[in-house]
Amino acid sequence: MPKRILVVDDEKETVEMIGKFLERKNHNVDCAFDGKAGLDLIEANDYDFIFADHNMPELTGLELIRYVKENKPDSKIVMITGYPEMERVLPECLGADGYIEKPVQLEAIQKIIEGKGEENDAGDA
Repeated sequence: MPKRILVVDDEKETVEMIGKFLERKNHNVDCAFDGKAGLDLIEANDYDFIFADHNMPELTGLELIRYVKENKPDSKIVMITGYPEMERVLPECLGADGYIEKPVQLEAIQKIIEGKGEENDAGDA
């Protein structure tokens, strides 16, 4: 069943890679290249999944998590991080539904969407 998914990351290559992969899996995908653009899309749309980078200009992934949990609680938000050593505890504390590590493994994203990934340790799924 196709999902509505948002990918937010300031690394254009990461967004394009994830976006193309998800589109090939027949999901409806929106992309944003900074936190502010991501927030604008979140305010205007409902998403099944939001994959957001931790460290972005304008608005961080942590700020997006807070907004989503307060305003779009039905959306699952997964943090994308290049800093796994300090992020293993933070997403759980801030309400993220999981995290994946960079470099992003597309199979891990697919497992999360299919509900086969471990909720707060999606990077090892």
